[in-house]
Amino acid sequence: MWIWDSFAISVAFRQLRYGIAQALLTMGVVAISVTLIIFLGSLIIGLQVFLIQLITGVIPNIVISQPERRPIPLWQSEGAREPGTLYTGEVPILEQRQAKIEDWQLWVERLPTLDDQISAVSPQVEDNAILSSGANRKGMLVIGVIPERYNRVVDVQKDIGQGTFLALRTNDIAIGEPAAEDLNVGIGDRVRLTTSAGATLTYTVAGIFMTGAEPVDEGTAYVLLGDAQSLFGLGNAVTSIAIRLRDVFEANNVAARLRLQVPYQVDSWMEQNQNLLTALNSQSQSVILIISFTVIAAGFAIASILITAVTSKLQEIGILRAIGATRRQIIGLFTLQSTLMALLGGILGAGLGIAFSIGAYRIRLAGAARPEDVFPIALSPALVLGAIAVALVVGFLASLYPAWRAAKVNPIEVIRGG
Repeated sequence: MWIWDSFAISVAFRQLRYGIAQALLTMGVVAISVTLIIFLGSLIIGLQVFLIQLITGVIPNIVISQPERRPIPLWQSEGAREPGTLYTGEVPILEQRQAKIEDWQLWVERLPTLDDQISAVSPQVEDNAILSSGANRKGMLVIGVIPERYNRVVDVQKDIGQGTFLALRTNDIAIGEPAAEDLNVGIGDRVRLTTSAGATLTYTVAGIFMTGAEPVDEGTAYVLLGDAQSLFGLGNAVTSIAIRLRDVFEANNVAARLRLQVPYQVDSWMEQNQNLLTALNSQSQSVILIISFTVIAAGFAIASILITAVTSKLQEIGILRAIGATRRQIIGLFTLQSTLMALLGGILGAGLGIAFSIGAYRIRLAGAARPEDVFPIALSPALVLGAIAVALVVGFLASLYPAWRAAKVNPIEVIRGG
């Protein structure tokens, strides 16, 4: 920078050597600030990444289904909105009919060509049934799938602890570990599924999974698509089509585009989990606020230390001015000192922040029953370098006022006063 000439650089390094206590104090303030930024950032970002991955890892990003039948009363129709007309009557109740998609084979092949974000498509049958074993009974959401296709949308196989998902056969079922414990069943045991219409089929437990998402582990069962179609009397139809995206945060945009091309209801995971996303956004804002206050406090602390240094070195500054040092060089001297201390403190704080973050992860890992119970630490080069960059900016800005005060020193008055 133009204010850092050879004179300012040489004097700045000399004063840092002889003013080691002040330098260490300034670096300590910066190091603590950078440590907080990295530690809080890695924990909060890690938690958010964990929650998002947990949700998007157990449900499709987009689901296409048949919309519910909703009758429109006469007085709400377009042709019956004449002012001054009174309508009486009642809203008709349509017969409950299972929503299904008959032409799903066509859309399963066509959907990947409609949007570049779509990476996988899988037909599925979803309905509720009672899963029982002996006297034990449990309500379940039964999902009928083609395992190879569905696993590209939701990777169930990676969460399988016992048995298999990809190798499910006719009359096989995969259930969550908590559900298996409630029903007191294991691999190879027989269970029954009973629908609300009274249809019953017997299945063999072929897979037990544990996703970490309690609603899924407690209340979801997977069977083959054909088995589910028979169980719920759907013939060759399905109830919905599941979609996986390359970027899960594009779900709302892709859903909006698909609504213009698909004659069915299109729902995204972001719309279904709006409350969670709002909470995560609020959490991010809170972290930004905490970090901002930390940075401001560090800036004031550095400025206070430098003002004290200027006050204690008035005579030295006066001598420097008397031997020909310009105001620009005095400003350069103090801004360079502060920036160097901020850099060294930032590097020290980055090391401490990384160490604390990894230490917190290992402590949680040691106390966790399973690795999935540990929130990941989202340490990234961008976070570490960003924290150091913030320290440099704060160090430089905090030095401007003390440097300006030092540059205003009148050498004659200071020397006479000394």
